[in-house]
Amino acid sequence: MEETILRTSKRVLIVAVALVSLVCFGLAFAQLGRKGCLADKGDVMQRDEMRGRMFDRLVEKLGLTEEQAEQLKATFKEHHQAMMELRDSLRDVLRAIREELAKEAPDESLLASLIAQADPIRERMKAEQDAFKVKLDEFKAGLTVTQQAKFLLFEARMHCRMGGPGGRGPGWDKAPDEAPAEPCPFMP
Repeated sequence: MEETILRTSKRVLIVAVALVSLVCFGLAFAQLGRKGCLADKGDVMQRDEMRGRMFDRLVEKLGLTEEQAEQLKATFKEHHQAMMELRDSLRDVLRAIREELAKEAPDESLLASLIAQADPIRERMKAEQDAFKVKLDEFKAGLTVTQQAKFLLFEARMHCRMGGPGGRGPGWDKAPDEAPAEPCPFMP
């Protein structure tokens, strides 16, 4: 019986980490706008405000102490800043690729050089995501089982709301703790 509970707990934790990474990946790219991949200042402010509300809901739902909330906020902020810097670097490279491809006769050696610049940035983004997952795991390990369960549900709702990595799924216009407009495959 204990062995089954441990296996189930491990699965729940693995799924939670996967969902958090998907949600965070989507949030990290949420700053990218629809017009030319650049968000205007109003969009950025609106998304920052939305992120703040979501964080406040998470803190409330989990019943985090002020110390826990500050620790989690610092983790999210550090990750967000690192991803913003990497995303900006990648966006510059992609912009240069787009400009070169728009020419009648694109310079293949320049394109190869730009591609070579993009790959390490993408690898650093992946490494940052992995490091963020580890930090979240460490944070969640300090939570009660009830808080961990609530965190898992919050992540699942966010995943449905975001429609997976970077997308908008059913119920994207609802608060993350509200039921989505359509059933979510990740929710019972």
